[in-house]
Amino acid sequence: MKEAFSGLSVPEKLTFGDAELARAGLLEAAWRHRLMAEATQASPPLEATEAAQALAALLEQLQLQDPNRRESWLQDRSLSEADLQAMAELPQRWQGWCIKKFSALVETEFLRRKGEFDQVTYSLLRLKDGELAAELHQQLREGEASFAELAGRYSEGPEQRSGGLVGPVPLSTPHPALARLLQISQPGQLWPPKQLESWWIIVRLEELRGAQLDEPMARRLMLEQGEDWLRGQVREQMTVHNSAKDLLVG
Repeated sequence: MKEAFSGLSVPEKLTFGDAELARAGLLEAAWRHRLMAEATQASPPLEATEAAQALAALLEQLQLQDPNRRESWLQDRSLSEADLQAMAELPQRWQGWCIKKFSALVETEFLRRKGEFDQVTYSLLRLKDGELAAELHQQLREGEASFAELAGRYSEGPEQRSGGLVGPVPLSTPHPALARLLQISQPGQLWPPKQLESWWIIVRLEELRGAQLDEPMARRLMLEQGEDWLRGQVREQMTVHNSAKDLLVG
């Protein structure tokens, strides 16, 4: 027997305002979903095969392959099969929207951020003593000692633990002056000691792998630009909500 709750009236269809969603910590997620749905509203429908694959993937993720379990899950959340299908398709429709909207900008974005994607491996030895740096460089140039040996013994940075070897890391990771030096280096090129802030550094390029604007990279960039756009739109809506709340409080 179901227990009756006196004094509690539950309408057939619940609706929630921004304030309630915000208190529940759900307002941002709700705006993300709404904006994604609105942006993709005019997008062409998925092919039947794509739609079926999207639904199958969501059912597997939610462990709802069993029809009875799925029906119960939908009832508990006041959702229909059409709602479930829309949930399944939205991520793929959103990706398609991002690709269409940002495809013309992808090359510019790639060039702007190329330093994040180029991978560099180099040997580094850093010291406070410039005279010692010059002496160690001479030993390296003459082949009297290996980089790993000298770095392990003399280097004063964390690269000491790896025998001076750093990477592969994004080219944007090293100090900008060091990154520029590595960009103009040839593999195996050993540079004489150079002063970098309070350090004397000896560096040798081991490998520089330049990123290519291939299909996976282009797709990644377009989706990231879509995410940036979405975050900005959500931020605007949250600002409007907070301003309205402040006015009511005032």
